[in-house]
Amino acid sequence: MNKSNRHNILIYFDFIVALLFPVIAVFRVREYSVNIINGLFLILILAIVTGLLLPNVLVSWLIILLTTLAVGFLVMGYVVIPTEAKWLLLIAFPLEASFLAVFRHYMLSWHFISKNRQGIRNYLERYNGDLKMQTRYTANKIYSKVICNIKERPKLHLWMHVSMLRWANHEQFAQLHPEEHAQFLEKLADVLKKRRLAAEELFYLGDAKFLIISPELRDDIIKQINQETIANLKKVQDELPGGLKWTSQRIDETNAERFSNLDVIEKHLDRELETDLIVEYLKDETSD
Repeated sequence: MNKSNRHNILIYFDFIVALLFPVIAVFRVREYSVNIINGLFLILILAIVTGLLLPNVLVSWLIILLTTLAVGFLVMGYVVIPTEAKWLLLIAFPLEASFLAVFRHYMLSWHFISKNRQGIRNYLERYNGDLKMQTRYTANKIYSKVICNIKERPKLHLWMHVSMLRWANHEQFAQLHPEEHAQFLEKLADVLKKRRLAAEELFYLGDAKFLIISPELRDDIIKQINQETIANLKKVQDELPGGLKWTSQRIDETNAERFSNLDVIEKHLDRELETDLIVEYLKDETSD
């Protein structure tokens, strides 16, 4: 049973208890005086109204205040009421109000999610909230737009560089240490955000893979920015289980047809990354 299913079962259990508790409480005091029964009814009605209508903060304060007063009158004071009735009158408000406040909180959350389900799905499809980066969906849109411009305007000699950073052999580490894995991904994303230019587009494609689209930047600029980026990535790699891999491809009117969509360029860059580690790329680019 996964965490989500356990969570749903707890909510259903809370709702059932909120329904059954008033019935059981009233059943237990049915043989006592009318004053006790009426008092319990009023307390339960107040608890239902409080739990369903008031904000959680007010519910908490009312529970504390009214329970304190009830303890003072029923327990510490001298009131001739059977012990069982005293305890039912004492716990009726805090329990019922708490059950219903919890249920209302999650019902409102579910209502918001169901009402805005498509908007939430679209947001998650376009943006990775943990890394604060755009995702494959947006990368595909932007790449297709730039490729279209290159192919439709060959006389302008447009171009772009597409670079990829991949954390190799990260899967086992992700399974054993998911929190540390997420922290390392954030470090890699931070390096890219700090070292790349504002004109470039950064994306997280999933599977510990980052993509950079750099339209209309001269080759010497790209080389310099890549060297700076790789130098900073090496500092992260020193603490990183596995290895980092980096490669880049220039696309212009001569090869735009070959790399016509994101899937094609991604597969090409993946093949480039199969053998070359980031340290080797750094040495090659530094020695040029």
